[in-house]
Amino acid sequence: MGKKSRRNRKTGKDATGATATASATATATAASSASSGTNQCFHGSTADKFQPNSEYAKAAQGYLEMRDQVDLLNNQDGSRAQQEIAIETIYFEDHKYLCTDPEFYRFIFAFCIKQYLASNNFKDQLRRQVIQYLLLLGLRCRYSATPDKLTKYLRDIETERGMIKFLVRETATYCDCMNEGKGIAKKMDKIAICHGCQKEFPKATLLICTGCQYVRYHSRECQINHRPIHKDKCNSLRSRSEAKV
Repeated sequence: MGKKSRRNRKTGKDATGATATASATATATAASSASSGTNQCFHGSTADKFQPNSEYAKAAQGYLEMRDQVDLLNNQDGSRAQQEIAIETIYFEDHKYLCTDPEFYRFIFAFCIKQYLASNNFKDQLRRQVIQYLLLLGLRCRYSATPDKLTKYLRDIETERGMIKFLVRETATYCDCMNEGKGIAKKMDKIAICHGCQKEFPKATLLICTGCQYVRYHSRECQINHRPIHKDKCNSLRSRSEAKV
């Protein structure tokens, strides 16, 4: 029998509108835990940051609400990529002072660990979506000055194995709470997502787009078919990477 891999999961619009609500509930639960004296590990962050009214928790909630807004966009006129960039730009402009604060992205990663530990290894799909979205935020803040690492880790967190390994790496110096998850990840297949058909394939077999060096495809045909959708985002990612060199 091969290594573990979870397929046919709900993604995208199946979870649209629910992620921010799930995050709000999770934040309240974490805050209650902090107040009651249970589960006192905060994975490199501190209890006060998990309070629902804290600046960090509000920023995380705002990001999830922004992602829900992005998920509602359509691409009928080919402008989805530009709309997404515009919406993201507003968020990061409003929170640029937080995104340069190491305590903020440490909180984001700590929050993701609490979600993972409560998700029963991603069986809770809403928590899984919250984790994946917030890792996008944490990565943008943590690695904005190192585009090569940012690109690599953004690809990695598209899979459950990649999310676990990233959280282990980012928080190992603070606690060992992800040790069990680390063992689970070792038993998972090394897979990645084809950006064209959105299906999982062995990671080593995928082709990387030579333009943006970010998205991957399982075949040349799939890449060609996806080109009209990917073109604008490809140019944007390439420009963003070149601007940081």
